[in-house]
Amino acid sequence: MILVAGVCLAACGSHSGKRLEGPPESIDDLRQARLGTWTESGEEYYLEKLFPEAKFVRLDYLSDLVQNLLIGKVDAIMIQRIMADILIKEGMAIDYFPDTLCSVPDVYAFTVSERGRILQQQVNEYVAAIDADGTLDSLKRKWLEGEENDRFFTRAESSGENGTIVIGSSVESVPYSYIKNGEATGYEIEILDRFCAAYGYKYKLITSEFDAMIASLSAGKIDIAASYIEDVPGRDDNVLFSIPIEEGCCVMVYRTGQAVGGGFLRSLGRKVRATLIDEDRWKMIAGGIGVTLVITLLASVSGTLLGFVVYLLYHEKHAALNRIIDTSVRFLQGLPDLILLMFFYYAVFGNVDISGTIVAVIVFALILSVSVFIMLKSGSESIPKGQTEAALALGFTERRTFLKFILPQVVTVFFPTYQNKLVDLMLSTSVVGYIAVQDLTRVGDLIRSRTFDAFVPLIIASLIYFLISWLIIKGMDLLLKRIDTRNRKPEQILKGVK
Repeated sequence: MILVAGVCLAACGSHSGKRLEGPPESIDDLRQARLGTWTESGEEYYLEKLFPEAKFVRLDYLSDLVQNLLIGKVDAIMIQRIMADILIKEGMAIDYFPDTLCSVPDVYAFTVSERGRILQQQVNEYVAAIDADGTLDSLKRKWLEGEENDRFFTRAESSGENGTIVIGSSVESVPYSYIKNGEATGYEIEILDRFCAAYGYKYKLITSEFDAMIASLSAGKIDIAASYIEDVPGRDDNVLFSIPIEEGCCVMVYRTGQAVGGGFLRSLGRKVRATLIDEDRWKMIAGGIGVTLVITLLASVSGTLLGFVVYLLYHEKHAALNRIIDTSVRFLQGLPDLILLMFFYYAVFGNVDISGTIVAVIVFALILSVSVFIMLKSGSESIPKGQTEAALALGFTERRTFLKFILPQVVTVFFPTYQNKLVDLMLSTSVVGYIAVQDLTRVGDLIRSRTFDAFVPLIIASLIYFLISWLIIKGMDLLLKRIDTRNRKPEQILKGVK
């Protein structure tokens, strides 16, 4: 499978990596260089065998590989020739050696289950059939050899008589599976679209991070994974693979240092246009902002109420219940947000047809409720007991004493902390892309995968997060002025006293 072209490698040596002073003159110049590669990819598998003396920089996205190459953090990267050609057409200051170092099969992945085996067999039959009648070659010419303007397809109509299958993709690999005009498209997507029409399936496409897509496949949340998955040794233990739909020819890409297009401002304008205007990508950003705000708002309200209710139960001083609450709080405090999010999505709701957005709201509400409970507990314990005794002497019940006298003081003291927790919650939602939710951060990643520019999408996302944070803080400041006990009139304080 490996077609090595003129590569002379040493059997042993240092793994420190040597920085190249200029563009390499031959592949042999890269044997001790710093090489970028996709994590857990076929390229990584073969690079380690072909360049054992090199230093490897492992990254998750093609856009990150390209950016690291352009700024000189790596000396070369191994990617498919078709992707390298696309990058060069985009004006990237890169070139590649013409020799094919290896070829990696592009396949679909299925769950290891009876349903997965049936779908594997059906997809294999379909791919073999369209390969025999020339349809596959026609699709290859359109998607893998044609220009971007020619890359489109009209979705086929299906009767859906055999049910619905769920397809997962990270949609980050042009031209195999990617986002164009706000919709998932690409060589792999069209083949599956045609397959579903031929075999009577409706399908639902879920987009997520690549790692999350594989986890969803293992958990049975998706039936087929399509995201330039490469069939390399050792990968078929936990998933099933289809027959190849393409053999990706891998080449070594290096930077030339000669960028296309002049001037910083002109380049910046082109990048801003690519990020916001081209293919109406501002709509994707607007949608991502909406998802972030929805998760933040719903989790903030429900988490605050949940924390308050839990503390009221705790305030009743039932020994067994309080031990359960204390244990649960410590458990939730000890888990990273991402781990908790993935645990609920893949384990707790693994067999439930529930959207990632709802799961995110539930998880972040739980996280906030813990903070609210701790603030109420600590604040209540800090209030002198004499205030409670005085209120009881005036005829208030213990619960009304807490709600009318203790809680307002606790809220005033801990409000800045609560305010910061809301901002932290909003910022923490940036990880929901791992459970197939297209929030602001995930949309930024998708745009980067299309424009191969990290600067503008990250700056725009940073400014939006800052603006949302500022609005939360200002809004909570206004709320504090209304509930601050120091602003209450005596008749409001003594209302209800007999």
